[in-house]
Amino acid sequence: IDGAANEFGGGLQRRFGALTGDARTRFDGFTREARGKAQSAYGRAVDVLEDQLSRAPAQVQEPGRKAVAFARERPLATVAGLAAVAFLLTRGRRRR
Repeated sequence: IDGAANEFGGGLQRRFGALTGDARTRFDGFTREARGKAQSAYGRAVDVLEDQLSRAPAQVQEPGRKAVAFARERPLATVAGLAAVAFLLTRGRRRR
């Protein structure tokens, strides 16, 4: 919901800035709209993980629920951790 609100509000702000010729308002609206799109995409990804978790083996479901709860509560830490893992994995591939 936060993502959709930021996306919608940012779009209005961006268009208002364009209409009035105010570059700062237009830029702020653009960044708010982009933040909203990112929030919405992150929320959809976590929803998909949660849905897939319900089909996972029983022994994986409880740790998976904890991971999903962490991802919902701390999205920045989750994204930073995933980026670090991806960096390390791709760095290892380049050395081979």
